[in-house]
Amino acid sequence: MKNNMWLTGMIILSFFLFSACQKSNDIIDTPPVDEAGIPPVNDDGKTPVGSPVGAASRKTVDAKGGQLSSADGRIQVVIPAGALESAKEISIQGITSELPGGIGNAYRLLPHGEQFKKGVTVIFNYKKEDLAGTLPEFLDIAYQDNDGSWLAASNPTVDKTNRKLSISTTHFSDWGYFKSLNLTPEEATVELGGNVALKISTRFPYIDPDDVPAGQTTIKVLREPRELRADEIKKWTYTGNGILISRASQAFYTAPDEEPDTNPEAVTATINLHRKGQFMLVSNITVLAGHGVSYLHVDENFKSPVNNGNCMLYMYGSFGADPGMSKRLVKINGNVVEADLWSPGIIRCKIDREISGAIEIIANNKTVARSVLRKYTGNFLYERFQGGKTNSRSTNPLKETTEFKIVYRGFGAPCPAGVNPTFLYEQMAAFGTRADYTLGGAAAVTTPGSCPTTTSVSLNAASGTLLLNTISGSRDTRLECAVKDIVGGIEIRMQFRVIDVITGVKVQRSTCNFTSFDTPKPLDVSFEGFSNQPIILSFTEPGGLAIKSSNKIQSPNLSSDILIEAWDGTGSPSHYQTDGLMPAIFSNK
Repeated sequence: MKNNMWLTGMIILSFFLFSACQKSNDIIDTPPVDEAGIPPVNDDGKTPVGSPVGAASRKTVDAKGGQLSSADGRIQVVIPAGALESAKEISIQGITSELPGGIGNAYRLLPHGEQFKKGVTVIFNYKKEDLAGTLPEFLDIAYQDNDGSWLAASNPTVDKTNRKLSISTTHFSDWGYFKSLNLTPEEATVELGGNVALKISTRFPYIDPDDVPAGQTTIKVLREPRELRADEIKKWTYTGNGILISRASQAFYTAPDEEPDTNPEAVTATINLHRKGQFMLVSNITVLAGHGVSYLHVDENFKSPVNNGNCMLYMYGSFGADPGMSKRLVKINGNVVEADLWSPGIIRCKIDREISGAIEIIANNKTVARSVLRKYTGNFLYERFQGGKTNSRSTNPLKETTEFKIVYRGFGAPCPAGVNPTFLYEQMAAFGTRADYTLGGAAAVTTPGSCPTTTSVSLNAASGTLLLNTISGSRDTRLECAVKDIVGGIEIRMQFRVIDVITGVKVQRSTCNFTSFDTPKPLDVSFEGFSNQPIILSFTEPGGLAIKSSNKIQSPNLSSDILIEAWDGTGSPSHYQTDGLMPAIFSNK
């Protein structure tokens, strides 16, 4: 195509493991691959069960019927009249999602296994951002079966206007919704002549609900996604001046050597379904030209009196003299943002808490620089068993669980040498960063002797949510997350604690002769074992964060704060040194 043609050809050859004759037009197709029939998939789809997150919602429903929504409003259950013979308490508990490809939390509908006389409607309220890389038709609802596998209800009802996804069921279980088919990446940014590998995958053995065998009302959800076969894709489409080579579920895009007239460029995959209509997935690829931006960062502290409710974007580079308020323009993802400072080397913009995407800087109706405000999100789980290994294997272990959502906006790379980021102070995580915590369960520790002493505690689960930069006056309750740009990811240092999560806790001490209770005390949750320690997170595609080089990290062994403080110091607790000391775990969710 131009100077980079030879290199592009070599990359494409490696990517597809086959040779293709390059043409001068935009798309190169290869003959369909004979892959008729559904390939065998060695995937039982089984996963662990989720852990409670946040508060549960409860309501007593009788034969007249009723409805109940989750505490976060994401799921609603509608029980018609006659579905129940007598009054029962119905509850919805948010849980960590183990659903493959799941979006957000899953939900535990209780009582588990409850069988209804009539179909109960389960409704999920999906968000616009849930459709990244997919279509409403490819959002599906699934429940976890008793053996740990996930089964999706065939042909759910989609209300595109109100963004609702619903199914009818006659039983309760753990439920969630997910992308059954999607294109990755749904958006990307490349240099002139740069490359992007695209792929379409599904969580189903077959992609068309019409292919479900007669009488079968559920579809098995695959734990690992499979790529689409050639017969499941009609075509790939691209109309720009770069190159697109496609083969079945994969395509390889090479950007042109000059900035395209339409930027970002669109690569479209049309899915082959038996139903009427066009089912097209689009990846928007921004081609960077005439960069001019050497580094950027965001002051995310919109609570600062100086920022007056805004986040502030700082960009460093070569922008030329200020053309004046009426002749300068900055766009992010096509949206105009206010540039309140423009100098030859620094531009500052007021931005909202969530915007991200391609940046275009315009002076005198001419684009002088481009860049990208990148956004990455990761979900992580902190677990700490407070009663030792033996207690951790019980049905209701004394446990502290916090689900962290960490959001980053920035350059996506360290500040280059020679660039002086004048306004760069300590960076912090972005809006949307939060902690959902739960504390509860039971544990007991015994001091051996002729008359053993057992110290025990049993707690009803308490849950809550703490948002980023929520700091109490005493600074005892807080969630802070400092961020540093590194190669391929970020380094975070997080501080988290919530005091008085449960108050009036009475630890019980029993011997052969008597039983007593310690003075009531409040209990906290925290990030012990990792607080303010550097944790390296890598960027993953598309737009994700994950612990670098591992699925989890663990702290040194920690003792039970709840039980060790109640022990009176006599004898030696039998489990603390050999069984009671356990590390806290911080893992990818």
